[in-house]
Amino acid sequence: MKKVACLFMVFFFLSTGSYSQELTLTEYLNWVLQEHPLAEKARLNPQMRNAQYLQVKGLFDPVLESKFKNKFLKGKEYYSTSNTTLTYNTPYAIGLVGHFDVNSGSYVNPTDYTSNAGLLALGVSVPLLKGLVIDERRMAKKRAEVLLEAGNLEQQLAINELLAQSVQLYSDWYYAVQKNNIIDSLVSTSERRFFAVRSRYLGGDRSAIDTLEAYVQNQNRLLQFQESKLEVIKSRIALVAFLEFNNENRVAILNETISPSLNFKSELAPFRYGSSLLSLLETHPELALYANKGASLRIEEKWKTEKLKPKLNVEYHFLNKDFSEGLPSYFSTNNYKWGAEFSMPLFLREARGDLKVQRIKIEENNLNTEWKRNQLEQKTLALEVAYTNTLSQQELAASNATLYQRLLEAENTKLFNGESSLFLVNQRENTYFENAIKAMELDRKVQQVKIDQSALWVLNYLN
Repeated sequence: MKKVACLFMVFFFLSTGSYSQELTLTEYLNWVLQEHPLAEKARLNPQMRNAQYLQVKGLFDPVLESKFKNKFLKGKEYYSTSNTTLTYNTPYAIGLVGHFDVNSGSYVNPTDYTSNAGLLALGVSVPLLKGLVIDERRMAKKRAEVLLEAGNLEQQLAINELLAQSVQLYSDWYYAVQKNNIIDSLVSTSERRFFAVRSRYLGGDRSAIDTLEAYVQNQNRLLQFQESKLEVIKSRIALVAFLEFNNENRVAILNETISPSLNFKSELAPFRYGSSLLSLLETHPELALYANKGASLRIEEKWKTEKLKPKLNVEYHFLNKDFSEGLPSYFSTNNYKWGAEFSMPLFLREARGDLKVQRIKIEENNLNTEWKRNQLEQKTLALEVAYTNTLSQQELAASNATLYQRLLEAENTKLFNGESSLFLVNQRENTYFENAIKAMELDRKVQQVKIDQSALWVLNYLN
């Protein structure tokens, strides 16, 4: 469906009857989100976290286990044993277990012997010290629950990075075309001037050297035009690098039947000053990821603190008396077995060291969080300064370019009236060209600051 939608978009562009149609930034970003492999990869992050959570939930799945052994030797049955066990680790500290054993034979251990009807046991196991508050299974489940949100944050950051790169590529394409247009107009102007000077030379009003100078200027402009044209082609290739070679969208853009939108700058989200952003600092996805990691580490710390306690586990099983006596008499407080298990390392060095390592990891994460917060604050302030200064420079450069253009037009008029020289006209044109390109590059930097801010704060790139 995605490919059909993109093909429909290109068909719409090419069927409107105009030679060149615009591809807006909005359309391009939607296109990237639909078609780019990295967008597909980013969408796998939540799926991966959900799959990991499902894995962890499997630690609490009931387990059914059955074993059967039988031995005959010289016509005599040594033993016949059948053991079936169903265990279930509850989401709490209690474990449930059920046994059904049928053991018989001359050499069966008397403690394991059962009647032909078998022995049914239902019991519980409970850790009274280590593992009562939290155990390894519950720790893994809680960590997996916390990390579910991390998948969404990772997807958000991956998509943001992809969109930032895509907006940058579109910007490169837009300004490469703008530069090419400026040079193209100068090529046309220098060509007309060359033919005009040559005509006047043939009429005896201009010297041969003026014709040569006009021709050289025209050739220089043609060379610059070819260089800028190459930049446009490279930007187009970069724009569609993620598409298949024979994709119709790729063919349309590379064949220049689609051009960037003239409203590119107005499509970009406006610049937001730092005061309006810093209040949202704690909701930033990168800081949220650190907070998510911190919560996961604290859950693990809780388990490692629990490991400092001695191990004291008890279990109690009700035993059935005889199946033949009916269900109410299956179990009795007179028929049971129980046990206890205790262990404790004398120095607890492993557990204490493990806990110290965990607390160091938590402290490292806290420091990384603080460092990331400081980076966001400093980069935000730096972008604000860059935007203010670059915008001021761009406005001044644009004003200068306009004035130099007026001087060039005036000098051209004087040239054709015989009141100026070709040398002065060329100088005026070179100065205008330098300032026009400078104004365009500064305008590009202004838009780049807006892009960088959206990338830094994971904001919407579009107005």
